[in-house]
Formats: sequence, structure tokens, C-alpha cells
Amino acid sequence: MSATVLICAVSACSGDNDSAEEPSLTASQVCDSTLDSSASTALQRVGNVAKFTELPGTNDSGEPNTFSLKRSASTIHEDQTQRNQCVVFKAGDKTGHPLIAVDFSAEKYATTPDPSAEDDDSALYSMGVYAKSNGNSSAILYFKCPTQGTEEPKNSTPYIKASLTSAGQLSIKTTGRDLMAILNAVSRGLAKQLGCTSEAALPAQVPEAKVG
Repeated sequence: MSATVLICAVSACSGDNDSAEEPSLTASQVCDSTLDSSASTALQRVGNVAKFTELPGTNDSGEPNTFSLKRSASTIHEDQTQRNQCVVFKAGDKTGHPLIAVDFSAEKYATTPDPSAEDDDSALYSMGVYAKSNGNSSAILYFKCPTQGTEEPKNSTPYIKASLTSAGQLSIKTTGRDLMAILNAVSRGLAKQLGCTSEAALPAQVPEAKVG
């Protein structure tokens, strides 16, 4: 997801974004409290702040834009504008640009690791089906988790794609492993919500990376 889409998620793609000040959250409270201690530490380093906010307002269906595992699980078969994403800002930031955005989608196919095809700025992680950070700007993770869409004919998919992107707000201290730690923590929460923890193969701690 590009920065353009992220900005769209903050403004025109949201149904009712009031301008009221959102309550600040600790790193452990964002993304439906899915971040463990290592992921919380990573988020604080990524933002170089201790307090955060999430996307305010409601979507076109009148549901809160703030992230919940239950809503995310129920929207993974929708198109990107309808999915419940975890969009995190630095508390007090007035730019309208998210610090990070985490998105989940149901997928029929998953990318598989091919170290020879990776560039020098990427790093692979032995977790899930495929996990890669792109420098210190984004991360992607595929994991096994069979789900079924709600519309007829029902669309059954074996994988979930998790992605973390930013809109240029990341601290210079950010590492690709920081981004993967955050993405992995939220993904573990979603896997538990969907009942696919064992097959998702997402570790409690992100392993050392294999640099491309």
C-alpha cells in the first residue's frame, strides 16, 4: 500500500473523521492491544515517541475506524478501502500522515522465499510462509490461515497477507526488524482471532534476518 493510499485512508476514504482530539495511547494499547513488549519497544523506536493515536471517526458503515481484531477478521475478504486497518499516528502530530498502517487481506496464493531475487535493501525472516522487510520503510508477511468470504459464491482462501507501510514519519532509528516485530505481533493477534495460530507459524520473537 502506497503513501497515497495511506493518506486516502486518513481523509476521503473514511466516512466520518471528526476533528476532535483523539485520546493518546501507549504502544501496548494500539492495534487492539496486540503489541507485546518487544513490539511495543519497536513502535516507540519507530516513532521516537511514547504516545500514539489511531485513525479517528467512522467508516461508511458507521463503524469506528480504530482497529479491532474482530472487525479485521470480518473484513479480510473485502477490498482495501473496506478493510479494517490499524492506522497509527504519533500523538499530537498534525501532518495527517500515519506513522504506520497495518493491513490484512485474504489471499489464494502466497509469495515464497527466493533469496536470489531479493535486493540489497531487503531482509527475509524464517517465519510464516514468507516474511520480508524492505529497508526500514515497509514489511510484508504471508501466513497460513484458511478463511471464507461471506458473499456468494463463498470465496475460500488458504493464506493471509499482512503488510506494514508508512507515510514518511519513521524515525532514523527504525530498522526492518522493528517493523517486522510490530507486524508479527498484530498478525499473531489476528491468527488467534481466526483460530489458525498453530498453522500460521508466527513465533513469539522475530528471528534474525537473512539479508538479501
